[in-house]
Amino acid sequence: MTKNFFAALAFCLTLAPAAAADPFNVKVDQTVTLKLSQPANSVVVGNATVADVAVHDPRTLLVTGKAFGSTNLTVLDRAGNTIYSSTLNVGGEEDNGLTIVRSGATYSYSCMDKCRATPMVGDAPNHFQDVMGTVTAKAQTAKGGN
Repeated sequence: MTKNFFAALAFCLTLAPAAAADPFNVKVDQTVTLKLSQPANSVVVGNATVADVAVHDPRTLLVTGKAFGSTNLTVLDRAGNTIYSSTLNVGGEEDNGLTIVRSGATYSYSCMDKCRATPMVGDAPNHFQDVMGTVTAKAQTAKGGN
């Protein structure tokens, strides 16, 4: 009877999908490497506005946080079996970041040597547009444009 039990258990485990991994956390505008135990054939992100995944090689994924939120990541092998499945949480600023909430509006700053405004999804629209205007103008100037 014990032999039959273990045979049945082994059979069930081969049919069961891969166990869900612990939630995977990444910060907005940051990329984190995810190593897989088996080669991937298909990679699916539930909400591509929250995160993006690039395939570096069959066992290495590069996960980039795009906007605050939560979604899921599913990776399938060539046979269509789930080899990785996890919740993907995107949030948090860098350790050197500062967020000011004033009258319900959010203003983000990067504070390396001193604090400077930085564009962050969810900031007050005028603040975001002003900062992006500065970033765009700087990039244009670097290209030699006016």
